Amino acid sequence: MNIQTPIRSNGADWLLKFGQAWSTQLTALKMEFGSGVQVVQVPGADLTDVPIVYVTIENLIAVLRYLKFQPGFGYNFLSDLTAIDSRDEDSRFEVVYNLFSTEHLWRIRVKVRVNDGTALPTAVGLWPGANWAEREAFDMFGIVFDGHPDLRRILNDSRFQGHPLRKDYYFRKYQIFNQAEPINTALLKDEDPKLYDGNGDEDYLDDSRQYLNIGPVHPAMHGAFRVVAKLDGEIIKNSYCELGFTHRGKEKLGEHRTYHQWIVYSDRLNYCSALINNVAYAMSVERLMGVEVPERCIWLRMICCELARIIDHLICVGINSVDSGAFTYFLYGFHQREQAYGLIEKLCGARLTTTYARIGGLMADAPEGWIGGLLAWIAQTRETLEEMDALLTNNRIWRNRTDGVGVFSKAQCLEYSFSGPLARAAGLDIDLRRDQPCMFYDEMKFEVPLGRDGDVYERYLVRVEEIRQSLRILEQCAARIKPGPIWSEDKRVRIPEKERVWNSMEAMIHHFMFFMDGFKVPPGEAYTQFEAANGELGFYIVSKGGPKAHRLRIRGPSFWHYQGLDQMIRGRFVADLVLTFGSLNIIAGEIDR
Repeated sequence: MNIQTPIRSNGADWLLKFGQAWSTQLTALKMEFGSGVQVVQVPGADLTDVPIVYVTIENLIAVLRYLKFQPGFGYNFLSDLTAIDSRDEDSRFEVVYNLFSTEHLWRIRVKVRVNDGTALPTAVGLWPGANWAEREAFDMFGIVFDGHPDLRRILNDSRFQGHPLRKDYYFRKYQIFNQAEPINTALLKDEDPKLYDGNGDEDYLDDSRQYLNIGPVHPAMHGAFRVVAKLDGEIIKNSYCELGFTHRGKEKLGEHRTYHQWIVYSDRLNYCSALINNVAYAMSVERLMGVEVPERCIWLRMICCELARIIDHLICVGINSVDSGAFTYFLYGFHQREQAYGLIEKLCGARLTTTYARIGGLMADAPEGWIGGLLAWIAQTRETLEEMDALLTNNRIWRNRTDGVGVFSKAQCLEYSFSGPLARAAGLDIDLRRDQPCMFYDEMKFEVPLGRDGDVYERYLVRVEEIRQSLRILEQCAARIKPGPIWSEDKRVRIPEKERVWNSMEAMIHHFMFFMDGFKVPPGEAYTQFEAANGELGFYIVSKGGPKAHRLRIRGPSFWHYQGLDQMIRGRFVADLVLTFGSLNIIAGEIDR
């Protein structure tokens, strides 16, 4: 990929304006840390999307702190933390920190090489949200982080043997545990001395204090999640969250399926807005390959993304209203969502899990009259949304149940890597469609709604307004889309038409090889981010050549958001937990990848 050539469809063109800033920063890093910064790769070298800084273990935290706080840098947002098993290298693992500056909008990647059995210092002191990401690296790779406050498995049972994302872990190996893990009371020790007797032991027999399992199978949890709460009456004094009950192994599958075969797995990440996952994944592979798609394909992809965003928000605000007893409100959105699924079905024959995007194009073009049906749906949805707004937004019961509940401040959002509607509800003014645009988003006219208090009510307001703005974007897309091809002419990714397959031996062989062996992606790596319905959805792909990824990392926003629930619900009623959890719109597929 020639990074100097703007690539509109997959979002690489926004990188160009940061060239001078990156050059200055990398020079400053070398001067500050000398040999502590081992290798520097810049965009254009080895198909790299952003600068990569390799640091020594001894200098890791100092470099991260410098990047976060030093004037002229400002990388205050930890987009992702993960690891790569590189068995053919001198050091077995690379731990990767993808950083983002919410002020300057530039990105950088920090890597540290570590051998098996060597510990790294924890980054929790810089970003508390690194807690779960480091736990995942420990669980899946066995990497130890010194100073971590709670280093234990997170996606797998504590009795699990081995580390699944290591290259030497057999792909089809599985382990069965017939009994659930017991409550870990050590994680629920209260800091309030009033809750202890003179001996330091707690007596739950003669008062209102108790442990309560909420989930993992309960309607209020909206999926297979478990919150273990320590109660004093109806007040939550302490809690911890668990996940991994339906761990799907999608990242492991990414190493054992071709890039084309893996498209179907992207549907199951956020099944409420599967089309966004399809498009974001396709763009991530296209960025690595330098593939540009035609204009009509871009417009259709944008329509799909905004349609999926509206569906996702309708589900969230509707189910959240049911959590408080406002069932009628949910039915309004349910009707419009069903009609939207009808539009999607006409596109690809599927409704929920779509598999519509293809690397280099789309499964099929929109049928004749489809845009007219979309415009009719937009008009009806806008009217319905006004009815929904009048029904609930100023409803006194709804306001009393949501105002000041589940508060998470702007500063906390930065610490815990919150993004999307949750972060904007707290006043964090970041929307990747506007700030790091791909496709034709930089030509769209839309507003980014912001809140201030970051509570359940303002999350609701932000999502309702984002539905209005997505309707605006859909209207603009419908007005500008024109007839034309939907496939790139790049023969590496172009699937031959059936008519050619049936009548040409060359096309038949091409078709057979494409689906059996896949297409080859050149060596390189890239982190491709997109503003999904819940926030920053990222695909970090490392290729060593060939038809399969060496490492396919999924940065799902729900994983980071769920981590903040404990702080939101402490000191609140159990009923507030239900509303707060619903407002986070946690999707199991994004967490249990």
